[in-house]
Amino acid sequence: MFVGRNYEIDKLNELYNENRFHCIVMYGRRRVGKTRLLTEFCKEKNRIFYVSEEHNDLLSLTKFSAQILEHFGLNEFMPKFDSWDAAFKFIGKKAENEKLVLVLDEFPYMVSSNKRMLSIIQNNIDHNLIDTKLFLIICGSSISFIENEVLSHKSPLFGRRTAQFLINPLDFFDAIKFFPNYTNEDKIRIYSVLGGVPQYLLQFNGQASFDYNMVKKMYDKSAYLYLETELLLKQELINPIVYKSIIEAVASGASKLNEISTKIGETTSKTSIYIKSLIELKIIQKIKPITEKANSKKTIYLINDNFYKFYYKHVSKHISAIEQEMGEHIYNNRVKGKFYEHQGSVFEEVCKEYLIRKNKKFELPFIIDKIGKWWGANPIKKRQEEIDIVGLGDGEVLLAECKYTSEKLGIEVYEKLVERANLLTRGKSYYYIFSKSGFKDNLLDLEKTIENLNLVTLDLMISEFAE
Repeated sequence: MFVGRNYEIDKLNELYNENRFHCIVMYGRRRVGKTRLLTEFCKEKNRIFYVSEEHNDLLSLTKFSAQILEHFGLNEFMPKFDSWDAAFKFIGKKAENEKLVLVLDEFPYMVSSNKRMLSIIQNNIDHNLIDTKLFLIICGSSISFIENEVLSHKSPLFGRRTAQFLINPLDFFDAIKFFPNYTNEDKIRIYSVLGGVPQYLLQFNGQASFDYNMVKKMYDKSAYLYLETELLLKQELINPIVYKSIIEAVASGASKLNEISTKIGETTSKTSIYIKSLIELKIIQKIKPITEKANSKKTIYLINDNFYKFYYKHVSKHISAIEQEMGEHIYNNRVKGKFYEHQGSVFEEVCKEYLIRKNKKFELPFIIDKIGKWWGANPIKKRQEEIDIVGLGDGEVLLAECKYTSEKLGIEVYEKLVERANLLTRGKSYYYIFSKSGFKDNLLDLEKTIENLNLVTLDLMISEFAE
């Protein structure tokens, strides 16, 4: 099942149709669907799709050669290439007069087995490939490697790439297409557990109930998802135990650097280094109030991935019981009733994604240039205040409150939002209130009289972007 990625597919085809040499760099975290995206793009195209493995250089070249020669029907007539240069030169000759897509998937493994690989490709682009119709795609799952070794100005490939794509998880509105038969509330629950990673979404059976999937796919020691975070951390990091402790600390509510370092028993300087690595992996995010300057110290850390957030808040603490095959009992008696604790922040994320989609379609009162959260002091009431979503434009501001409760929202929610908005408002203000369960008559009546107030339900958001 292929879902979403319309922008990426359209842009890749646009570049492909230019009928000239391209060097595309595609990267993103593991399981996010890069290979599936490229497979979809390559359909009905003349292509060689090479997936590198953890081999030594000789075996890598042998497998690469075999795939090239087989593609051109020459595997029975030619031996393997004696060098990477020879292989790329051969490809260049074949792409002189006809378009050819060459995908180098899991590219970091190629570099690991041959430290000169980046320079080899750079030299071949400059001398053998630049005037051909080759559509070269370099793809990798190590975000830090791609950003530091392929895209940076220090890389041999600097100046050779013609486009780059960072592949992020699907947003809520694409992720829920895997579960068309689920209720809207269950769609929020699915997203709050699995996020937008296609490989995780595919583990759940859309024909079975949400609770059945949770027991069988999350709280069973044989399930694919049960060990996923542990295996990924071991694969990506040298000392996964410390990183796991940081994720658990943030999942439990520690959001400031000193709080996190205290919980894990490390100095703030060491903790800061570990957190930087988790930010590069897109597991942790660093945020500050939207109105703060870039160098502001008013910073907090949150888990950036719903799957990690859920796992380290609601699964990892029960490992012992799950290993004893008590997962169903744990889910039904210790987790199921606490979903609302987890869903509030996820609902905010969904509302933000809704506004971003509306912004792209020019369906908001103004163009939002920057979107985020705000928190700060209320000097009159001497307390901290928070606004769930703030969008800034050219002299306008959008302010949003998001409530995932079973009760309808009344006029007091609007009044509180306006009060908080006065702490930072600059220019004309527009108010959005998002609700899972709808609105009371007094707030619905108010919306009719106030031009800059918009009330949005969960059902409305989903219906607007249903396909």
